[in-house]
Order: sequence, then structure tokens, then C-alpha cells
Amino acid sequence: MSSKTVVLGGSGAMTSGCVYDLSQTSDFDEVVVADADEENARRLVDTLDDDRFRFEPVDATDADDIERVLEGADYVVNGLPYQFESNVLDAMERVGDLAGVDLNAFDFDEVLGRSEAFAEAGNSLWFANGGLVSTIALGMVACEEFDDVADVNFYWGMWRLLTQTTPGLTDTVTYEHDPNVDERAKWEDGEVIDDLPAFSEQRAFEFPDPIGRENTYVISHPEPITFPEAPVAQEKNVDRIITRGAWHDEWKDYERTLHAANAFETDGVEVDGQEIDPVEVMQEQIKAEGLARESEWKPPEELSPETEWTPQTILSAEVTGSAAGSDDRAVFHFEQPFPFFDGNDITLMREYGCYVGVPLSVTLQLMADGAVDEDGIFITETSGLDADRYFDEMEARGFDLVAERTPDQTVPAQD
Repeated sequence: MSSKTVVLGGSGAMTSGCVYDLSQTSDFDEVVVADADEENARRLVDTLDDDRFRFEPVDATDADDIERVLEGADYVVNGLPYQFESNVLDAMERVGDLAGVDLNAFDFDEVLGRSEAFAEAGNSLWFANGGLVSTIALGMVACEEFDDVADVNFYWGMWRLLTQTTPGLTDTVTYEHDPNVDERAKWEDGEVIDDLPAFSEQRAFEFPDPIGRENTYVISHPEPITFPEAPVAQEKNVDRIITRGAWHDEWKDYERTLHAANAFETDGVEVDGQEIDPVEVMQEQIKAEGLARESEWKPPEELSPETEWTPQTILSAEVTGSAAGSDDRAVFHFEQPFPFFDGNDITLMREYGCYVGVPLSVTLQLMADGAVDEDGIFITETSGLDADRYFDEMEARGFDLVAERTPDQTVPAQD
């Protein structure tokens, strides 16, 4: 039986890795790279040299046009910016009988609230996918090392220069440090504690090279809210969960300068009779520099001449608890390969974004294989994901799961 897959926003910095991996590893009969950026989408398809793949334009602002692209499809990957989420969900619900994965991780209550209607339409959608699958899976394997778990600490080590970015990543980092955001949260004693201040919950953590030891801070990621739903978290009686992030010094200086200038608290600054939002001005400058880089397709070794290290994100989980009668600690890291696109000319952020794109491909193929079979809209914690199989699939693609430390399983001597 033939199968058709549509990758919405398929030539984006985060989603290109999904498209490339589908070309290398999947047996789908037809894959449509649906995007508004025809030039980059066609260049990506040409790089694949795979007759199963073709470009099709889509207007993400129009749910009817998304529906048009999805007609006749069996599988879908949503890599569009979160602003278009409702259009994608509307289109999927009208088309029906679709299985898919969704990069978006915003508006949890609103999206998951549509699960029943999705199931009735014959749809299944793995929400909050991408890099979050890897952190949740890290938490799962680390918790399995213990009889009881006290703390689960997730870490995102995002190591790139200030102008090595995309519009979406620039907005995300700025959002995570906005003092007006109330989504920075931790889980403690069965409750979500939110509205944590920016740069709070500081903790030093040792990442693998090139990051090393860095002070990390709470970020507005959903793990503290969603990980308690994981069966292993419930079985191991997890007490506390928090997610922290670390950025290159250029990003930290940028964010702290915005705070020091009180930029987030002002309604605007008058310049030549016009009111200007200082945060937006800085964001637009950074986005412009990032977009200039993303127009340049180069050999991987030429993508970051300013650094001796490869721009990358390292994901980690640090878990404490009791094992075999003793308190102990486990630390796992997950590192991305370089180059991922097999040495083909590519852009910096497409190469960097494979830590997001490849999980989309892997999880979609797990759904196609029947290894994950859930109805409606669900998240990694409730998907029934076999974390060991997930990491096996990722390691087969060049990713590296590093167990830096696991508990000593030696049983203490009895008196």
C-alpha cells in the first residue's frame, strides 16, 4: 500500500533535518516538502536527489490551503511556526485519518483539548515533539536507574553565537528571559510552581565540550508540567522536576542588557516622534543578521569560521534518588552529530537544527511501524515510547547518548 507524507514548513531550519532523514531512512512512497519558501525548499529537495520527494507551495495563513496540501496524505509533520497551529489542526481535523508529529509546544491546554475531536476524525498527533522527545527520553532512562527518585533536572545547553540564529529561535530565547512571562515553572511535591523569575534557580552544571561548566537558569520549557505524567515518574515517586538552560556568553550579555535597560517593562521609546519597542528593535537586528547567514549554503566546515567549535545543542538529564539502599546520582548527555547532512552544502542553522528535525523523523517512523499507536493528540510521556529503542534509532543516525554517571548498584553489606 502506498503512503504519502507531507512535511509542513519542510525547508525550515529545524525541519530540514527531518526531511533529510526521511530521505535516508524511511520507506514512504511520496514525501511532499510543503513550504512558502520555494527557493530553499527546491534547493533542499535537489540536495536529496530522491525521486520520492517534491516541493509544493503552501500558505500557512490559510487553513484551506493547508487542507489542500494534506488531501490524500497518510502522514504529516508539522514544522510550521506556532502562530499557525490552529490552522494546521483545523485542516487535519477536516481531512481526517492522518498520523503525525507536531513541533509546536505552546498552548498545551488548548491543543490537547482537541484530542477527542481528533480521535473521532481518525487522527493521531504526537504533540510537543522535536528536541523535547530527547529530553523526556533522557529523563526516562535516568529514572530507571533508581528505586525512588528525588530530583529530575533537565538541561538545555544551547551553544551558538548571537547571530547564529533564526527568527523563531531569537523569539524563543527572548521569551524565555522575559520577566513578564509566567511559564517558568518547577514541579515540587505534586504541584506545579510557576511564575519563577528570569535568571532564577541558578545551578552550575558540567556539560560535555565545547560548553563545559556553566551556570544554568530556569527556562519556560514544559518538562516540569508534562514529565509527571510519564509512567516511570509515577513509579519512582519523583519529588521535584525543573528545566534549566545555558547559552553562549553573547546571548547571556544580550538578555542581561535588555533587563538592565528595563527594556521589557517600557511601552516604547520615542525616537523622532515615533514610539519604538526597544526589545523588538534588538530582535529585528539579530534576526536580520541570522537570515543573512541562512541565505548562504556552504560546505559544513565553512559554516562557522568565527569559532573553533561546532554550534550545537547538548541535552542533559541529572537525576538523584536512591538505588540499592544508597543515595546516588545519574547524569546522561545527548549530543548531535556533525555534519549531519553528509557533507552536502547546507546552511548553519539547518545543520544545527538536526537535534530537532531528526526526532520528528524517528517518531513519525515509529508511528508508521506501529511502535507508537495512540489516538487523538498526545505527548511523549503518554505515548508509550520505548526510550531505549528511540535512542537506538538516534544513535544509528550519528547521535551520541553518553552515560556520564550511573548509580553504583552494589548492595550495601548487612549488619
